[in-house]
Amino acid sequence: MNIANVTSRFALLSGLSNSEIYEWKGLIDDACSYVNSIVIKENLDAEDKIRIETLCGVYAYRLYSLCNEQEISSFKAGDVSVTSPAVDTDRAEKLWKEYLSQYSDLVQQKRFLFGAVM
Repeated sequence: MNIANVTSRFALLSGLSNSEIYEWKGLIDDACSYVNSIVIKENLDAEDKIRIETLCGVYAYRLYSLCNEQEISSFKAGDVSVTSPAVDTDRAEKLWKEYLSQYSDLVQQKRFLFGAVM
């Protein structure tokens, strides 16, 4: 796996500058470890490796978004209701699910249902 490719994909998704990316290296490494743990296809060709690197970058972005979640998406008090637009966490989660679906031939998809892994 080319960690530079994963890092560049993460940077593109997160919008972080090159100087800020270094702070998140551990998170990128964790994302790579997780994605590698769910890979089911053996004997990956060059195209598959690129797809795995992309998936690692997307998962790193998902983790990054979870770490930086601070906004309230909706709040209601009496007659006053405040709703903010979709936050990065929502977009990152949708992006992760979309890529998991697209790359289902490469990775297993763990689903949780009432606290059980399906």
